[in-house]
Amino acid sequence: MSYRYFGVVAAMIVGVVLAVSAAEAKAETVKGTVSVAKDDAGKVTGVTLKAGDVTYTLAGDKVKDLEGLDKKVVEVTGKVEEKEGKKVLTVESFKEVKEGETK
Repeated sequence: MSYRYFGVVAAMIVGVVLAVSAAEAKAETVKGTVSVAKDDAGKVTGVTLKAGDVTYTLAGDKVKDLEGLDKKVVEVTGKVEEKEGKKVLTVESFKEVKEGETK
């Protein structure tokens, strides 16, 4: 077997391992305060969730729905990944936590 074929096989194995580990990521529910960042023109540039000492950058199609909840406490469920040193939470669902509500 030549080294070229060995390299192709090794790359395929690494790809399968990465795909399986990504698929196994479980959804987490995080409770925190939404923060919406805007540029000078008022366009939204990012949405984050502050939960204790941890700040999550929110991602996914449902983030747009969270833009109206700036400074509100919410529970967000989704997959958490580390990207470029930041925690990224891909939103699957969320609900606003009303004052006095414990869970």
